[in-house]
Amino acid sequence: MLISKESFCKIKENSFFQTIVITAIILSALLVGASTYNINENILLFLHFIDISITIFFITEIIIRFLAEDEKKYFFNSGWNVFDTLIVLVSIIPAGPQSSILLLRLLRIFRVLRLISVLPELKELIEALLKSIKRVFYVSLLLFIILYVYASFGSILFGSTEPERWGDLGISMITLVQVLTLSSWENVMLPMQEVFWWSWVYFYSFIAIGSITILNLIIAVLVDVVTNNKN
Repeated sequence: MLISKESFCKIKENSFFQTIVITAIILSALLVGASTYNINENILLFLHFIDISITIFFITEIIIRFLAEDEKKYFFNSGWNVFDTLIVLVSIIPAGPQSSILLLRLLRIFRVLRLISVLPELKELIEALLKSIKRVFYVSLLLFIILYVYASFGSILFGSTEPERWGDLGISMITLVQVLTLSSWENVMLPMQEVFWWSWVYFYSFIAIGSITILNLIIAVLVDVVTNNKN
């Protein structure tokens, strides 16, 4: 007797089944992490067996979700279904030479990303972030313009004094990115402060505009989009 679509739908929506899926994803991620250590050969074989079992389970889960769909042809209209299917297909790529095995291990790391599609809260967050891309792009463009202007000034003003940090536009931008993150930025400013007493104005204004104002503006945009998405 054939199993009806309703039966597959009940399995798909079952909370216990969803818990098993989440557990399998977390276990898969732990297996990838465990493979980075020097492990006894027997334990390694056992972990490999578990990994194969998880892969089979993921394939079964995708099939169940497909069979639970009212219109099978619309299954791949959902970006999340395509996302999950691609990750599962990557998991069954046959291993060949050593380089292929390494690539396969790297690709299997992406299985942990399936947590995003399984947990509704994470899905909502990612969807909100995708909606905010346009607005964040323009704010990021503004940040880049500010970074470009300050890097140009920095290269002209400080290039001859400390060329390893301010020698040209590219190096100056890398230096300012460090300042932007507030990571040991005082070590960048103090050598210039000894030569140019007014250099604190340059650094303080950049931090105020770039690190404090613009980055907080990006956060504000993201919070606004997430809030509107929930409403």
